[in-house]
Amino acid sequence: MSESALHRGMRPSSHPISRGGCEVIDASLAAAQPFLERDNNEEGVFVSLQQEFSRVGDRAPTETGTFKLDRTVYPWNSPIPLVIVEGSSAEMGRQFGKATKGIIGRVVQHNVPLLRDALHKSRVEEKDYLHNVERAVGKFTESEFLDEINAMAEASSVSYDSLLLTNMNVDIMTTLRSQKAGELFSCDFFSAWGGATQTGSVVAGHNDDGGRLMDQFSVLRIAKPKRGRPFVTPVTPGYIGYDAIFNDAWFFFCGTALHDRMRDSEMTDDAVPSWFMYRWIGQFSSGVEDAVARFNSVPNMGFKNWCFTDSGGTKIVEATPKHKAFVDFPTKRKDAIFISNNTACDELGSHIKKVEHPTSGDHRFASMKIALEDAYGKIGLDEGMRLLSGHYDSSVKRESASANTICMHGEYSGKISGTCRSLVLDLSTPDSLEVAVALGNPCYGCWRHLRLSRGLEKIEGYNPDDARERELRGLLAA
Repeated sequence: MSESALHRGMRPSSHPISRGGCEVIDASLAAAQPFLERDNNEEGVFVSLQQEFSRVGDRAPTETGTFKLDRTVYPWNSPIPLVIVEGSSAEMGRQFGKATKGIIGRVVQHNVPLLRDALHKSRVEEKDYLHNVERAVGKFTESEFLDEINAMAEASSVSYDSLLLTNMNVDIMTTLRSQKAGELFSCDFFSAWGGATQTGSVVAGHNDDGGRLMDQFSVLRIAKPKRGRPFVTPVTPGYIGYDAIFNDAWFFFCGTALHDRMRDSEMTDDAVPSWFMYRWIGQFSSGVEDAVARFNSVPNMGFKNWCFTDSGGTKIVEATPKHKAFVDFPTKRKDAIFISNNTACDELGSHIKKVEHPTSGDHRFASMKIALEDAYGKIGLDEGMRLLSGHYDSSVKRESASANTICMHGEYSGKISGTCRSLVLDLSTPDSLEVAVALGNPCYGCWRHLRLSRGLEKIEGYNPDDARERELRGLLAA
């Protein structure tokens, strides 16, 4: 496939996805893969990520530019690093902080000034805000999560307050700042089963779309806690939880941000913050019904689409802190469901403030419907990977990589945003689960393919003694 054909786009089913390796999708893109440049300065090793790209259009590109992100830690053409932790929350926090010390410091350095500025503009005292967070976490979820953040902070040489504040980033940016802040956070989700999939089993996928800094630097945390269930989550180092998590009950919990805004009357500071909600439900739920009951039993701080999946299918709940509604199936056959950043429940209309539509979430929702219809009956792990790599833009009704496509490319709009991580799960066998995860845009990312046993005791597709795995672990901690 020529470079111009790739940028004009091919349907996802034509993409030869690489499983368990790091092949780029097309040889002509090899020169466009991110790479590392190292130099010495007063802060130590200087690492920059570069990605060349061409303008998108319906003809061959004639100009190229450079999309450059400084002070990154590892490139997108590597597999997502694995970090395995176990024990009490404090023990897991200490292990995770030590393993990802190099990134946590940068994550805090990037987030804290922005968040303090947001609190200041909203006339909210940081000390009072964090006190309310601690109270809500202890009251509604697990106080040991705070012990984990404290241990993580100590191991990574940052302060507890700064790391706790960093864990509030999505909640602060969406509830305390201007309406435009919501546009920074996106995500797409699909789930299919029955006649929509190859085997009739459940296949689900989630794209983490948002700001490249710092969410692009995820690791795959595999945790075996003393309490609750063993769980797996792609997570930005420093966060207690993140927007996708699954456990050994083969229960998957994820979410998408919403581009509309909730009204001021919906806001509350006595509620569970987003990253804590994902972690609590993901670690302790036995399935969809249990998870939905847990979710309904506590107030949440944000306004999101929350997606609950197990071997029986999916339920999506759209919720403000004070009001909740189930999302209806957007397909008549009712063997697939999907969501983006579009508000889907009309009954919440009086509790939200609409932004100007259509948004990129509306366009990606429409693109997802077309992609699922095209893939109907064929969906498995590979087809799910292709679906999340899709470049069909419903706003122009053609293949054209952009911020409106499932594989989100905000760089073509001059934004440091887009798909930061993709994940697909296949629940086809009762004793093992297959998962594929890619960093960066999945259309050219390196998909890591793993098979996990019940209890997460066995991890096929990962050899901790491999030289490249050791190198990745070294980069995370450096």
